[in-house]
Amino acid sequence: MLYYLYSLLTAPGVMAHELAHAFFCVLTGTKIFKICLFRFGNPAGYVQHAEANKFWKSFLISFGPLTINSILAIFLFSLFKSPYWNWPVWVFLWLGLAIGLHAIPSFGDAKTLLSTANHRFWRNPFVALAYPFILFLYILNVLKRLRIDIIYVAVLFWLGRLYL
Repeated sequence: MLYYLYSLLTAPGVMAHELAHAFFCVLTGTKIFKICLFRFGNPAGYVQHAEANKFWKSFLISFGPLTINSILAIFLFSLFKSPYWNWPVWVFLWLGLAIGLHAIPSFGDAKTLLSTANHRFWRNPFVALAYPFILFLYILNVLKRLRIDIIYVAVLFWLGRLYL
C-alpha cells in the first residue's frame, strides 16, 4: 500500500525523468522506439531508444534527468514563498520534491552508459574520461538505498530558496 502511495505521489518525478531522456534523444537525433512515462513496477518508467552514434550523445541521454530534474526542482522550490496559506505554493513544493527525488539517473542508465563506453573505447580512447562519471552513477545508485536522494532534494530545496 505504501509503495503505491509513494509511486503516485512521485509520479511527476518519474515522468520528468523519462521526458529528460526523451528530450536528449530528440536533441541528439537518437531514434526513440517506445516511451513509458509511468507505471507501477520496476522500472517505473523507461525510454527505449537506439544506440546513439556518438558517445557524447549517450552521455547526455544518460545524465539528462540529473540536469533537467535538478533544474526543474530548484525552480519549483524557488516558487515556494509566503503566503503559505496559498495552495499553489504547496503544489510547487510537492512537485519539487517529486521531481527532485527522481533526478538521479537509474542503475539501468549507468549500465547502458557503461556498455556504450566499453563498445566505443577502442574507437575513441577519450571515452575513458567518462568512466569516473559512470562510477559516480553507480555509487549514487548504491547510496539511493541509504536515501541519498532525500539529501539531494534537501540541497536542491536549499539552492532554490537561497539563490532564486
